[in-house]
Amino acid sequence: MGQQTLPGFRDFYPEEMAARRHLDAAWHAAAAAAGFREIDGPVLESLELFTKKSGDEIVGQLYSFEDKGRRPVALRPEMTPTLARMVAARAGALPKPVKWYSVQRFFRYERPQRGRFREFFQWNVDVVGAPEPAADVDAIAVAVDGLRRLGLGPQDLAVRINDRRFVHELLRGIDVGPEQEAQVLGLIDKLGRDPKAPERLAELLGDRRAGELSGWCENLPLDRAPALGELLEIADESGLRGYLEPDFRIVRGLAYYTGPVWEIFARGASLRSIAGGGRYDGLIATLGGPDLPALGFGMGDAVLTELLAERGLLPDGAPVLDAYVIPVAPEMLASARDVARRLREGGARVDLPYGPVKPRRGLKDANRAGARHAVLVGPDEWADRSVRIRDLTSGSERLVGVDELGASDVLAS
Repeated sequence: MGQQTLPGFRDFYPEEMAARRHLDAAWHAAAAAAGFREIDGPVLESLELFTKKSGDEIVGQLYSFEDKGRRPVALRPEMTPTLARMVAARAGALPKPVKWYSVQRFFRYERPQRGRFREFFQWNVDVVGAPEPAADVDAIAVAVDGLRRLGLGPQDLAVRINDRRFVHELLRGIDVGPEQEAQVLGLIDKLGRDPKAPERLAELLGDRRAGELSGWCENLPLDRAPALGELLEIADESGLRGYLEPDFRIVRGLAYYTGPVWEIFARGASLRSIAGGGRYDGLIATLGGPDLPALGFGMGDAVLTELLAERGLLPDGAPVLDAYVIPVAPEMLASARDVARRLREGGARVDLPYGPVKPRRGLKDANRAGARHAVLVGPDEWADRSVRIRDLTSGSERLVGVDELGASDVLAS
C-alpha cells in the first residue's frame, strides 16, 4: 500500500474541492455583502501568542516546535490572536469599527472524529471597536446569510443565544462564587449532551440550587435579562426572527467571552454545532493590543459539509465545461487550438484533446467532461471559415462563422 495521509488530515480530490469551494463562495459573498473586508496572516506564529490567550495548557493541542532560529512557534489553531496582533499594530490608524473576515486553514492536535480534523478550514468574522448590541446582531446575521446562501433556512437552523453577564448575575444570586463558576459553566455546557451532567451539578451545588439552575435552562427568564432582550429586538428588526432561541445552556466554555454568546445548531441533527461566537471585550488588550470592544465567530468546514451532504445541498462535483473542441481530422488540430483560444479569451470554459481523436471518441470525451456543447472543427466547414456547434443536451447543431465565433455561442443555454 502506498503512502497515506496523516491521521486527521484530508486529501481534496476534484469532487471534495468543489464542495469546499462551494462553501468558500457562500462565506466570501455573505461577508462582503455586509461590508466586511478580507484579511489573512501567517500560518506560523509565535507560540507565546497562543499561550497568552489560552494558557500553557493549550500547547498540548498545538502543532508546536522550535524553528531553526530556536524560536518557539506553532501552526495557528485559530485566527483571533493573529487578528488581535494585527489590530494592535495599526490601532491608531484603523477607522472603527473594524470589520474583518478570513477563510483560512488551521491546525489543532486533537483526536480525529466525525466532523473534527487536525487540519481544517474555518470562516472567521470579527468586529472590533463597536460596543453596541447591533454589532453582535450584525455578526449573527452574516453567519445566517452564509448558511442561507448554501440552502439552509430557519427550518434547518437554530441560533441559540445567551449572555455571559446574565449568567454571572444569576450564578451570584445562588451563591456560586468565582472559584466554582468555571466548573459550573462546564457542566451547564454539557447539559443535554452528557447524561451525567445533571447529577454532577446536583453534587456540586445541592438539589435546591441545581434545580433552580435547571429551571433557567428549561425556560430562560428573559424578564431578568434586559441586555439580551434588546439584542433580540434588534435581531427581529434585522430579519432574524425564526432563527434565534434564548438558551441558558449556551455559555461557550471559553473564559474570555464577556457578553452575548451563541451557537448555530442544525435542527434534528446529531452533529455538534455548526458555528459559535460571542463578545470578547478585553481580549485584545490581554494579547498586547489596545483595550477595544470586540466580538466574532468561527464556522468550520467539516461539520457543515456533512450537514449539506446529508440534506442534498452539495454540488455533485461533476466537471462542467461550456465547450469541448473536437478536431474532426488530424490536420484540423491547429485550427481546433485556435478555436479553443478564441472561446477561452471570451470567458468560456473550454477543453480539447492533445492529439487527434476520432469524432465518436471526441464526443464521448466531451460528455465525460461535462461539456454543454461540442465544437466540431472539420475540413469542409473550415474551408468555409465555419465550425459546427452541437448542443449535447438537445442534439441540435448549427454552423457558426469562425470570424463571428465568440464565447456567447457556447455560454448560451
